[in-house]
Amino acid sequence: MQVNTIWDNFFIKNNRASIIDFLKSIDLFDNLKSREIARLERTLHKRIYKTGEVIFNEGDPGAALYILRSGEVDIVIKNNSDNPIHLTKLTSGMFFGEIALFDEVPRSATVIASEDSEIIALSKPDFILFSKKEPSIGIKICMKLGAILSTRLIATNKQIEKLKLNDA
Repeated sequence: MQVNTIWDNFFIKNNRASIIDFLKSIDLFDNLKSREIARLERTLHKRIYKTGEVIFNEGDPGAALYILRSGEVDIVIKNNSDNPIHLTKLTSGMFFGEIALFDEVPRSATVIASEDSEIIALSKPDFILFSKKEPSIGIKICMKLGAILSTRLIATNKQIEKLKLNDA
């Protein structure tokens, strides 16, 4: 059977446009123009994870930032015990593993698909190469990620303070 390239290209473009629209809805990329996201989209990798499949384990080397396009994942700390600590559940539109873009530290938690999930990954080497080719877009992403990480750190500090007050 011969593929009709006109229709094939039509559907590829629509799928690509839907990914671009999805990425635009993510707070990490909401300051980018659609054409800037389209440039970034070419560097992304997409994969489906089945329920129960491990995306990465605590202690693994960090290699990429992951964006959850659909499905759900659980973030757990195994803590060398038979009873892992469940930190949170992430749903569509959330991202995780962002520290891997900046540092070579091992993963601090395990991420497991709690249902079939489509995940988009931005690897560190691809992001570095992209940022060299598109420095203004790379800076926008880094600045936005810095702001998001700052907000998360402040929230974490408040949680720690609350826990310490409860222990006192």
